[in-house]
Amino acid sequence: MKWVTVVLMAMVFLCLSACAPKATQKPVSSTPKAEKVILTDAGKTLSVGVASENVREKPNGKILGKLRKGNQISVLKRVGNWINFKNDRFENAYIWAPSVGYTYDNLYAPDFFFDDVKGRFHSVEHFQAAFSQKGQRRQDIKTAYELFFKNIGLGSHDAVVLEVVTESQQIVEHGITLYINQETERVEKVRVDYYRPVKGYKAALKKSGLAGREPNESNNGHMLWSEGTIHPKLIIDLERKEWDSDSFSSIWYITPGVD
Repeated sequence: MKWVTVVLMAMVFLCLSACAPKATQKPVSSTPKAEKVILTDAGKTLSVGVASENVREKPNGKILGKLRKGNQISVLKRVGNWINFKNDRFENAYIWAPSVGYTYDNLYAPDFFFDDVKGRFHSVEHFQAAFSQKGQRRQDIKTAYELFFKNIGLGSHDAVVLEVVTESQQIVEHGITLYINQETERVEKVRVDYYRPVKGYKAALKKSGLAGREPNESNNGHMLWSEGTIHPKLIIDLERKEWDSDSFSSIWYITPGVD
């Protein structure tokens, strides 16, 4: 009799277990989540608005042909002042963005990087969208890290093709580097490489949309303008092409108080 009771209790337990609602569990994937690809303005249909415009292999790259006024393109992505597109003639090419309706952005000027209303640099996401790329994370520097954007066409659309400068068997990559605080994820300073070194500090400042005033400080490697001198809220730093050179390879925009 005792044996029968045990069997009955076991059957009741199994029944209750089977009838009880089961918690749903999401399957755990061993594959890391892929980063979302940024393709700004992808899918837009645009028309050439100028009489004729060169079509290039990449920003400032080899000329593949021309498009005429009224020719249509389908946008693949926006890369600064360039549009990566396709149409019935070109599968994957680039055209100067202002020629298909975009406003020209001076990628050397502080206005492109700094939000005057908020009093700080634009967000990291702002620049990722502007260039349709995540950027390359580079070395960590104290409390910040570098995010480098390349192949963004810093030169004019009429410029001669020049992707790298070779000096003393060293290849220099040109682009824009953001220095980002690791805690706040805010941009604290920006370095912009000139497409070609610019001779004379006044010419370099003019290229960057700044007044050609004499610097507050000058040394063998840099010329500096303190906050309020030629920009109300930023320190401006022109980096010489080489020691004591009168040509400049980069311009820095720095938040006061940042190392």
